[in-house]
Amino acid sequence: MSTERIHTCTEPADALTSRRADACSRQSSSAGEPMVARAGRTRLWVLIEHPGPWPYSAPEGVLPPALVDRIDAAPGHVRLALIRRPRARTADRPRWILAWSDGTRHWMREGTATGYDELAGLPFAACAAGIEPDVGAPRHVPLFAVCTHGKKDACCAELGRPIVSALTPVDDADVWECTHIGGDRFAANMVVLPEGLYFSRLGTESARDVVREYRAGVLPLDHLRGRAALSQTAQAAEHAVRSATGIVAVDALEHLTETSADSVTVVELRMSARNFRVAVQAGAPQPSFSHGCRSGGTVTWSSWIVDSIEELPAP
Repeated sequence: MSTERIHTCTEPADALTSRRADACSRQSSSAGEPMVARAGRTRLWVLIEHPGPWPYSAPEGVLPPALVDRIDAAPGHVRLALIRRPRARTADRPRWILAWSDGTRHWMREGTATGYDELAGLPFAACAAGIEPDVGAPRHVPLFAVCTHGKKDACCAELGRPIVSALTPVDDADVWECTHIGGDRFAANMVVLPEGLYFSRLGTESARDVVREYRAGVLPLDHLRGRAALSQTAQAAEHAVRSATGIVAVDALEHLTETSADSVTVVELRMSARNFRVAVQAGAPQPSFSHGCRSGGTVTWSSWIVDSIEELPAP
């Protein structure tokens, strides 16, 4: 199997659109900025229940500084986010969730605390290395976290809250609101744990479809931004192979390696007992755009280019 060069720029048709003409999500879509393979790198997720309100700086300025410092000191790709139940504004015994994945393996643990200071004793450094702790209890139910952090970026609240409302009654899905998870201009954003799958530019119907398909073991591609445990080049390779082959199982990815030379990264991956070699490189910078959301400024963007996909013979 081989392909001609593919720009990762195919975007979903069903996406909520901001009412604000200068919104970052609207300007990004209008510019044609692709979301595919743009998930920020995260292997350990630290989720802590907090009812809000959530200021711009949250989780900093909300949680005890000693706790934030302990999490920040953990090595590797770690993301801390606050979560809350839709319409719930109290948390007498805040819940914590640790979720780790390297792209092929994953685990989750959860528990509750009497107060936030108590959480500083969790073994964040070991967890960041992939070691499942014996604290709390194993969690086997997937978690769907939708960013509604409006003080960070207005698009997240404007577009995220309708997604939360649409998902809350869906088949008892465990849906939470969360603080910033990256990629405000791709709102509405949802991350699915434990795998750390980002789904972006969602609409109310497509969000329901994503949840239902995922729970059936299917990884829908139309709104898939990327698998956060992987580098962005590896995210592009996984997306390209799935698009080319029709491999849809969420857990199809079995092994992955990357080798970079000059501007090209060669990603070798095994999916559903089939082996592939994918050549990926970054495209040229595209015309920048400005937006009026709080983060403001000018955005310069590019797309990933998949030069080739080759299926390798079985060893």
